[in-house]
Amino acid sequence: MIESMVILGRRLLFALLCLSFPLEAQQSIAIQIGTEQSGLPSSGGYKPSSLSLAQLLESDRVLQEGMMSFTRSGDRKSFRDIVVSAAERGDLGAELLLAEQYIPEQCTFEIDQDVPHCGKSGDEPPRVVFRENPLVIDASYEEATRWLEKASAQGSGEASEVLAQLITRMQANGHGTSYTAADSARFHALARSQGYDVESISVTCYKLTPGGTSISLGPPPGPTVGQSLQIPFSEEELAALNKAGVSGSLLFGGGSGNGDSVLLMRPEGPIVHIRIILDHNPDHEVLLPIPAHHDVIYLQRGDTYLAFPSSGPNLPRFLSLTPPVTSDPQVSIFTQTMDGGHSGGFCTRFP
Repeated sequence: MIESMVILGRRLLFALLCLSFPLEAQQSIAIQIGTEQSGLPSSGGYKPSSLSLAQLLESDRVLQEGMMSFTRSGDRKSFRDIVVSAAERGDLGAELLLAEQYIPEQCTFEIDQDVPHCGKSGDEPPRVVFRENPLVIDASYEEATRWLEKASAQGSGEASEVLAQLITRMQANGHGTSYTAADSARFHALARSQGYDVESISVTCYKLTPGGTSISLGPPPGPTVGQSLQIPFSEEELAALNKAGVSGSLLFGGGSGNGDSVLLMRPEGPIVHIRIILDHNPDHEVLLPIPAHHDVIYLQRGDTYLAFPSSGPNLPRFLSLTPPVTSDPQVSIFTQTMDGGHSGGFCTRFP
């Protein structure tokens, strides 16, 4: 009798656990209401790392005065001497600026090839990664990695992450290096511990036209060059959405790409897929969390949003859904990048 009661208790506990999952999956997530009224994305209070190059250029007096002097005189040699001298004294901003100027330029559509070896002709003249090269220095992986190592040792997560990706890039294009894949993984991990967590993100928007009792999918987005056609939702995800009351047709609209910057095109780990389902125009800008290294579906439910799954870590950055404005009558989606900027564009449109 006691044994049967224990078994019954376990069955009831199991049933309650099974019931709790769909209830949890339907909880509204915490969102922020944006402050912009112009159709542009707002920051959500995110601030880039104080040790990132963009922030250092705003606070480093030596570099600021050097840039102002260069702007007035156009004397590139003097500017280079100022930066090199500051870097040799251990100035973190100068180390980062110098390192990133040394990085060779990669081909636009062949990211594993360096200029000038682009396409069939390979006749494009070599440049460093920044086409505007105020320091007038020759591209050099060795010099770039040397200064990145110094900046990384001073706590710059940007330096650690750029170095990790630069190691992968050297290996991909056949450039001889003593760095290994283990070194790249080590610097990726160090960058995350230093507060510089980069991930590849694919954000896609879907317009829901309610109707019927099941979910049908319109034509999926076409594959990018070199990739196979991707199924946007798994059977398990569609079943979870249907169980939450979603039915009708899902039509792909637009989305946001996954490159954080020209220097950060090789983050560690798989692409994070974020799918946003809308059934009406939002009344205001909505800031959705960017998940940290896991896929998620955001479902518009009135003025709130549900997440599938409803738990998991998030990055400190946001996705910005902006409503139509007079000059741009469409819903737009923007992904916030590490430097606080945004990339994105068309999400969907509702008559």
